[in-house]
Amino acid sequence: MILQKIFHNLKSPGIADSWLVHTRLMQYFLKTGLKSYNFLVMRTGLFQQAITGSQGTGNTLDPTAIIDYNHVIIGDFTTIEKNVVIEKNSTIGNHVLIEDGAAIGSEGFEFRRVAGEVLPVHHTGGVIIHDNVRIGQRVCIDKSMQFPSTEIGNSSVILAHSHIGHGVKIGQDTLLAEGTMVGGHASIGNRVRIGKDCSLADAIIIGDDVVVPDRTVVTRNMQKMIHEPGNLS
Repeated sequence: MILQKIFHNLKSPGIADSWLVHTRLMQYFLKTGLKSYNFLVMRTGLFQQAITGSQGTGNTLDPTAIIDYNHVIIGDFTTIEKNVVIEKNSTIGNHVLIEDGAAIGSEGFEFRRVAGEVLPVHHTGGVIIHDNVRIGQRVCIDKSMQFPSTEIGNSSVILAHSHIGHGVKIGQDTLLAEGTMVGGHASIGNRVRIGKDCSLADAIIIGDDVVVPDRTVVTRNMQKMIHEPGNLS
């Protein structure tokens, strides 16, 4: 959590655009620090908080699915279809359906341009999918940078070809239609309906019961309904 706050602060305009950050000495310091962090994350247990894997009963797991069973928790009566990938630190609840080709726990999109290089920030967090959730075909849900995990609430549905960024929180009974893109650290409330091909900016907040029409680009927080339920899948 501390490192995650540091990365967020470094990305804020007040710091990222300051003259101090762009001095040669500071750029060298940031570059060295980030490379050291990535090295330690990839080659040691430092910063890692890996969970111990377990499986419930009554599950249907396709043999083509790639699952890190040692570090993935799967509940009861869950179905995981063909070519699904579930990375470590993922927790899957009961009566969950994950359809063909979905990726759970993929690396989040976090890069820093320092000292003339573009460097990734490796993620050590996870994903929590609660009970009765449906994940559509080829949905990608990124793990969080650190803990707390990216989280999908009870009885929510994410339809095909959607992308959920790192650290996103989605509430209960929420529907995301096909092709929705949710930026990192966004928070979506309960009973929200988001239409097809929508894009939500990083760290956006969507309140309970909001309905977002198809192909909407959301760049500011929304706390109330802006459209009556209509052509949403």
